[in-house]
Amino acid sequence: MTAHHSRIERRLTASKRAGFLRVGFAIAALAFSDGVFPGLRSAQLVFAAYLAVSLIFQAMISKGFAASDTRSLAMGCVDVACLSYVVYLHGPASSVMPFMYLLIPVVNAASSSSRSRVAMRLAALGSGAYGALVLAVAFHWLPYAPAGPVATLGTPSFAHLLSSALLVMFSVLSSTSIVLRQMLALDRMNKRLAELSNLDELTGLFNRRHLVAELRRQIDRVARGASCGVMMIDLDGFKRVNDKMGHDAGDVLLMDIASALTGETRAVDLVARYGGDEFVIVLPDLSPEGAFPAAERIVEAVARVGRERWMETPVTASIGLTMAQPDDDISTLLRRADAEAYSAKRAGGHRLSMSAQHATNMSGVVSTPEKRRIGR
Repeated sequence: MTAHHSRIERRLTASKRAGFLRVGFAIAALAFSDGVFPGLRSAQLVFAAYLAVSLIFQAMISKGFAASDTRSLAMGCVDVACLSYVVYLHGPASSVMPFMYLLIPVVNAASSSSRSRVAMRLAALGSGAYGALVLAVAFHWLPYAPAGPVATLGTPSFAHLLSSALLVMFSVLSSTSIVLRQMLALDRMNKRLAELSNLDELTGLFNRRHLVAELRRQIDRVARGASCGVMMIDLDGFKRVNDKMGHDAGDVLLMDIASALTGETRAVDLVARYGGDEFVIVLPDLSPEGAFPAAERIVEAVARVGRERWMETPVTASIGLTMAQPDDDISTLLRRADAEAYSAKRAGGHRLSMSAQHATNMSGVVSTPEKRRIGR
């Protein structure tokens, strides 16, 4: 699974959890509305409508619709409307219900791709809704707490309502901002940890774990008609460097070769350390005619680094090049590339090998004694 797909899965999971919470609240509110709001038919209708909308959104999530900012904002608006109605029935300054405006941006932002935008918009919407409700009851445009236990006590003073509005609005906006910063910091930390788990510690290239995930994705694309080349790179003479100059020198050479491989590949290519002195390069959307010269450039790039670092013990590369097939699995594909790399090494190294089935009809490719195509 790629990082992009993982993010989508996490947002869908967060959406499902938020949806279950919303549906559960709607069912509870509808079940107990008679006892909490006796005689208020409108309350039952509002909660029934809220439950229906919640079930519709939950059905969309269950069908696998990716989380989107539009959907998060839409559901957040429904949440704000329902909560504002409950706050109105109880009285805006007579319960702790207004502080639930804080939950709405946090819950809905967790399932969106743009958390900052969604969270702050819903926080502003909730604060504005509460402020408008306070003004409406302060100026007697709406009755105060028509279903609340304090209905017979009359409307609180204007100062009381104003202080309540300022406290709730400030708390919602500031708390949402603080929680959002923590969520974003946690996101960055998780992203960094995910990146580190996919990187080779020494070279900074992708590791075998990420390589396997990418090969799985590319094989799926090949089955749909795309093309993809795979290079297995086995260094020639690397053991001599470790034996004569030590493992620290070998590590430096591996890092230099990793930089050279990255410099000779496209942004869409994937360069991974397969293990020890072996590397793999994945070449999406390249035909054999395009992959072959790319592999030739890698042969020369590794030789150049080897000569620059240690002229007395030059390090070169034996490269096996193969093309992914629709019926391949990951192990079959890598074994075929590895067999070609072994063929190149057995022929003397500092060259690439490409099986005859992929090398046919490739006119115009120039071979030299040191760097030639080996057809099998």
